Amino acid sequence: MRRMVLCCIALASILLSAGQAQAIEGFPGKTWGEFRYEDRLDGGGIDNTLLYGWIEQGVYWFSWREIKLNTYGTVRYKWDEKGLDWNNSVGPGVGIALEKFFPKGAYVRGGAEFLWDRLYKSGESEQKAVLYVNWYGWWDLGRK
Repeated sequence: MRRMVLCCIALASILLSAGQAQAIEGFPGKTWGEFRYEDRLDGGGIDNTLLYGWIEQGVYWFSWREIKLNTYGTVRYKWDEKGLDWNNSVGPGVGIALEKFFPKGAYVRGGAEFLWDRLYKSGESEQKAVLYVNWYGWWDLGRK
């Protein structure tokens, strides 16, 4: 984990020194969540109601060729009706990411995150270091 922290700091230093000194470009906030009921039609497994998601607040430090450097704080949460320990947690995190928005309907992001999850059923805590790439897109087949 120490290596990952040092790599992220080195990456941020390189990226920040690559551009000219500029003012902060923005303070992006994001949230995502899902609430759903899963019904096992085959009669096996567990029928369950789930709620999970995250809230994030960041700082866009600069852009380079429409790619933005974002550092952020986040809170992630999970809850389920059955009380399964791995599905019941809440915890803060911090991260650094490179983000690119495409005007025709796509978003790509890659970075590193450090998370501290508190499993509130068992009282245990987990610390996680995560490298990730995520994306989403949207379209409208009826629009010209």
